[in-house]
Amino acid sequence: MVIYPPKAPSEPPTVPSRRRTVPPKDRWIGAALALGCLVVMLAHLRLPYPSDQLNYLTAAERFPRPVPDAAAVHQVTRFGLIVPTRLAITVFGYSQAAYHVVPLLAALALLLGTYAVGGLLFARPVGAAAAVVVLASTPVAYDSTDLLPDVLAAGLFTIALAMAVAIRRRLLSAGPGVLLLLGLLLGWSYLVREFVVFLWPLVAVLVFRRVRWPGLLWAAAPVVALVIAETLLCWAMYGDPLTRLRSVTGHGSGPTTPEIAGTFQDKPRHVYLLRLPTTLNDYPEGVWLVLLLGLTLLGGLLRPRRFAVPVAWLALLWVPLTLLGGIVDPSAPKLRLQLIRYWFPIFPAFVLGGLGLIWLAALAVRRRARDRPGARRAAAALPAAVVLAVAASAAGTAIRGWWAEPGTRVGGGTQLEAFRSWMARHGDGVPAVWADTHTAKTLTVYREGPFGGLAWRAEVLRAAPGGFGPRPGDLVLFYDVDQGRVCGSCRKYARLTWGDPPRPRTGWREVYATRDGMVRAYRVGP
Repeated sequence: MVIYPPKAPSEPPTVPSRRRTVPPKDRWIGAALALGCLVVMLAHLRLPYPSDQLNYLTAAERFPRPVPDAAAVHQVTRFGLIVPTRLAITVFGYSQAAYHVVPLLAALALLLGTYAVGGLLFARPVGAAAAVVVLASTPVAYDSTDLLPDVLAAGLFTIALAMAVAIRRRLLSAGPGVLLLLGLLLGWSYLVREFVVFLWPLVAVLVFRRVRWPGLLWAAAPVVALVIAETLLCWAMYGDPLTRLRSVTGHGSGPTTPEIAGTFQDKPRHVYLLRLPTTLNDYPEGVWLVLLLGLTLLGGLLRPRRFAVPVAWLALLWVPLTLLGGIVDPSAPKLRLQLIRYWFPIFPAFVLGGLGLIWLAALAVRRRARDRPGARRAAAALPAAVVLAVAASAAGTAIRGWWAEPGTRVGGGTQLEAFRSWMARHGDGVPAVWADTHTAKTLTVYREGPFGGLAWRAEVLRAAPGGFGPRPGDLVLFYDVDQGRVCGSCRKYARLTWGDPPRPRTGWREVYATRDGMVRAYRVGP
């Protein structure tokens, strides 16, 4: 027994502190991941696409006024995406910055949330590697700069889950402030994408031992407040407090074209069961993602307690989506499960689970190598090296597929920005710029500067077959009408509007064109 000498009477007794702070190394790794992610995403900002993406921007611009005759009511009532985008429009106007700022923040939330959960469940290298794989995967990379709800909902939930794991392990206070923030993240994730609520039980189970029922009530308070706020907004804007609920529950029951219906209706039930792995396999890195998915399930069988969080995370979304997506009624699925963005909230689950099993296997090999002096030094770095090698292979395969694609800044997709600059210099006296309905929808964003402020004054008008057309002095814009490489819907509607293939009409004179011919502007003569 060792006896320590007593301390001097003047020295105050020390009390062990229960408060733990984030290690500096964690902060630096997180900052490096965030910086690298931002650099890559800013280089790959995508063209605002004239589909759901710009529907959200339009809804945000009008908020809190309703969108009249909205075709997709569930979109215009996703206030978790619309409200922050409205704030971005307040700062930047109806511009590129307003379109991209929320998706960029959403991607960072998903990145850092994945890193945090991986570090808590396994180790920092696993968290960092998984964060890179998730963000680099082709579908997430495509949507990470688009104004869509899926990455944001996944990011908010992943941050909330990281908080729940930290609370359970007493690394984070379980006080009312923290629990209110936890509930706010969960409630906001619902306002962004409805079926993320299927994952909430995992958070409740994780924190219950620490906070019990009073703590759950603190966390539930912001959720209840946000649901009430949503109900009041729906009532005030659309005359029915259950507008969003009715739209969501009826989603997928409306008429659809035979071509689309054939992709998800009346399939054998095993097709719906295997939708996730078969859809993952459609991407260049699909083999790696399916491998990680399989390793997660294997980890659940071999080490059920250690893999309880990733497996439960995976199952809580997979089961209801699969049931709603065709298992219950193959003739009328509520969801098209081949749309990979529906699965984004569980991407971190199976990537972390797969890399976590590899990490644990490498640790077992390292422990055996300690008995061999010659291999001890090499084995010390084995777990991190193996995990990073697998992550580099998976992420590298994905990145090679989408790096510098057309439509991104690195891929040269700045033709409409060039047209904006030309109009800023030569647009005086032009009454209107005409385009097909989809091109005009995108062009409206480029009427303002990249960070707001009117770049040119001419009105953007939408031409439709049989409707009013351009007048002398107006400009007519053709965008991506030859190949549809960047905006296939622009090409489609241009052909319906201007002929197949689109050609300038008599009296139109070309006044501007990009070198690649992606953008061509014609002035209408008398």
